Amino acid sequence: MVLKEIKSFWNWLWKSESISSYVIFLVILFIIIKFVFLPGLSLIFGMGLNGLPLAIVESSSMDHHSLLESNSYVLCGYKFAEKKYYNLEEYWNVCGAWYEKNTNITQEQFSSFKFKNGFSKGDIIIIFGKKASNIQLGDVIIFQSGQPTPIIHRVISLNPLETKGDHNPDQLSKKNNYYLDETNIQANQVIGIAVARIPYLGWIKLFLVEHKVLGSIIFIAIIISIALLPSNKSQKV
Repeated sequence: MVLKEIKSFWNWLWKSESISSYVIFLVILFIIIKFVFLPGLSLIFGMGLNGLPLAIVESSSMDHHSLLESNSYVLCGYKFAEKKYYNLEEYWNVCGAWYEKNTNITQEQFSSFKFKNGFSKGDIIIIFGKKASNIQLGDVIIFQSGQPTPIIHRVISLNPLETKGDHNPDQLSKKNNYYLDETNIQANQVIGIAVARIPYLGWIKLFLVEHKVLGSIIFIAIIISIALLPSNKSQKV
C-alpha cells in the first residue's frame, strides 16, 4: 500500500505540469542538496558533517584585475585608467613591492603558488578540510573572521598565521581601520584550504542574495512559464 502511494506520488511529481508539482519538486531537490549532497561532499573533503565543502567568493579581494573604485580602476591600491587583467608578471610589477617589503615571498615563489592568478567574485571555491599545522606558505585558506561571512585569502606567513587578499593594498587589521584582523589567525579559526575553482557559477546565488525582490520575481516567472509550456502528453483522437 505504501509503495503504491509512493509510486503514485512520484508519477504525479514527474509527469504533472501543474505549478504545485514544480514547486514541490524544487523543494525536494533543495532538501536533497542541502541535507544529503552537501553533507556527503563535506565528509569526502574532510570537513565533517557540519563543514563547508563549497564557498562562493563574495568579494574581489583575490582578483587580479584593476577594478572600478570611485572614478578610477584600482589594483593593490594603485590607480589605472581602465579595467585590465594582469598576468603574473604584470601583477608582480604592480603588487610585488608589498610582498618584498613585508614578507620573504619572492616572485619565483609566488609563481609556484596555487591560484597564482587569483580568482574573481562569483567563483565557487572547493574547500578541503586541513589542520592549521599542515598549511603551507601560499595556500589559499578560508577562515572564520568573527563576521557572518568567512574570509578566503592567501597565506603569507606561517608563524604567526597571516593572510592577505591578492587584490588588496594591505592586510586587513584593526590598525588599518578594518573590522577584522588577518595578521594573527588562530588554528580554531581555520575552516579549510582551497583546492579547486569553478568560475562564475556562484553569481546565481549572489544575484538572488543581492537582489532579493528581483530574484524572487524571476524565480516565480520561471515556474509559471514552465507550467504554461505546451503539454507533451499524447492526445486522444
